[in-house]
Amino acid sequence: MACIAVGIIRQMKDEAVFSEYRAVAAEALAKHGGTILIPPSPPTVLDGEDAPAAVVILEFPDKESAEAWRNDPELASVHDQRNAGVHMDILAVGL
Repeated sequence: MACIAVGIIRQMKDEAVFSEYRAVAAEALAKHGGTILIPPSPPTVLDGEDAPAAVVILEFPDKESAEAWRNDPELASVHDQRNAGVHMDILAVGL
């Protein structure tokens, strides 16, 4: 079953670093069958009060692929780069 990952960008810490991360992110995702469905975009609040800075939607073939992407030791520096650029939560659904 497909797994959707929702990235909630709470705060942009360093736009230049995050731009560098975005340049390598698609390749890192592809290693585990992931794709970017919706790139980081400011959301429209339909209900509630707080809006994150941006939201990104990713898709993986299954839960195992999403977990393999996040836990791949070869991608640790890529994840570190993302975390240096933004404060972000990533949630997986459709598991």
